[in-house]
Amino acid sequence: MSSQSPTVGLVLSSGAVLGAAHAGVLRAVEEAGIEVSVVTGSSAGALIGGAWAAGIGSERITGRLLRAQWADFGSAVITPRLGLLDTTPLARNIEEMLGDLLIEDLPIRFGAVVTELRSTTPRLVDSGSLTAAVRASSAVPGLFPPVRLEKGGALCVDGAVLSPSPVWAAHRLGAERVIAVGFGRGNTRWRRWLESRPDHPAHGRHADLAVTIDATGHSSWSAVGVPDLIERGYRTTREALENWD
Repeated sequence: MSSQSPTVGLVLSSGAVLGAAHAGVLRAVEEAGIEVSVVTGSSAGALIGGAWAAGIGSERITGRLLRAQWADFGSAVITPRLGLLDTTPLARNIEEMLGDLLIEDLPIRFGAVVTELRSTTPRLVDSGSLTAAVRASSAVPGLFPPVRLEKGGALCVDGAVLSPSPVWAAHRLGAERVIAVGFGRGNTRWRRWLESRPDHPAHGRHADLAVTIDATGHSSWSAVGVPDLIERGYRTTREALENWD
């Protein structure tokens, strides 16, 4: 009798520009032949993870990132209220690359993590518009305006506020073994306290393989180092996956 392999989940953390490294991560996962059934992410991790879950390969994602400019993510607003940039360009770029897809129709199960204003627990978005979910998960407070995912629903901002590396979300979507990729930043005392609370979904949840990409020398808000970040993501993940069986 043959035993079924455990469901593998891939978690891509937040990191703003550092998240470009996730394109290299995906290349390493593809080359290793690992069958990923669940992808979750926050902020930049949701953007890149959502594209991959929709069937866009790492090579195409890498090409898009290497050509990207700030204007592809947002445009300045004349009278800013809840954000300095309008994310309409981001939505347009996502739809041009992926189409107007529903998360539940993606070939790989996917969830974007967002933070609802006035809530102390993160929210997993695993249905509805992929574009809207990614916009909400990437809505850095003060920079991008909040996103309302449902009519009359709560305003949502960057998932990294409450859950930068949503391992719990991969488990909730059915992953039995989890590979989590991050940058080793933001693990503050406040964050550890927050995720240790029994009512936080991250409580007691850990990855089976934690991949930490060294982003030393790179800024979260400068695109100058994107090619190197992608290469670091690839090399680090390739080495880490040597211990994955």
